[in-house]
Amino acid sequence: MDRNTELRRLAQALHKEPADLAYLDKLDAVSLQKLRTTFQNSLLNKFGPVFERIAGAGKLAPDGISATLCTKVFGPAITANMSYFTPISKAVGLCKHFDAEFMADVARNQIPERAQQMLAELPVDLLKKVTVKLIHDGEFHVLGGFTDFMPEKKTIEIMEVIEDPAVNLHVSYFAQRKDRIAKLANMLTEEKLLELIAAAYATPEFIQEIMLITAEMSAKEQARMAKLTDQVNKAYRDKAKKLAEKIGIAGQLADFLS
Repeated sequence: MDRNTELRRLAQALHKEPADLAYLDKLDAVSLQKLRTTFQNSLLNKFGPVFERIAGAGKLAPDGISATLCTKVFGPAITANMSYFTPISKAVGLCKHFDAEFMADVARNQIPERAQQMLAELPVDLLKKVTVKLIHDGEFHVLGGFTDFMPEKKTIEIMEVIEDPAVNLHVSYFAQRKDRIAKLANMLTEEKLLELIAAAYATPEFIQEIMLITAEMSAKEQARMAKLTDQVNKAYRDKAKKLAEKIGIAGQLADFLS
């Protein structure tokens, strides 16, 4: 688990900058994750029975009527908290009545760890529309959180709507499953990978990100990344080596750095 990634996710949840959380320097990634989920669950733990009763009251109502109540009365925050207590079939039916903007607002208020089953059942076409909306609004931290819990097959399909390689890096920046991002990166064409590498080295904070992704690749895949990185700029791997040694992952990148 990457500590910096978890620090960024906690900062987003608290509406702070990572630098504002310097007093948490002694906490490791697992502790930061526990702190984040405790904070995100605090409202739900306090008012869970209320959300459960509201969700229960709407189980027998037609989806269209329930969806109208969600959009016109409850709003995205309460709808997000109700979703954890709504049967999956009902939740999917409701989502089909929501537009991408409202769904994106609900996603911003959801706890990814609690939305895993819903992500597995929602139609991929709807998820693509929500993804486009979140990208447009620059909500990369929301997408990063859900990427960790999205079924892999759906993640691959959703990636089709992300054309800008820098956006992939932004999303990965907030995702803990770097192994999943690595698998997705390996599916890119050589042209797209060259764009991804160029975008990573153009932004200082993304250099470490692409190093973490590459560290999850096989020896053959790392060798491919090395070749492509040299095509972009032969100086980049020297820069990567210094950073990898600094953050302690040079051993995991042996086939890329050799």
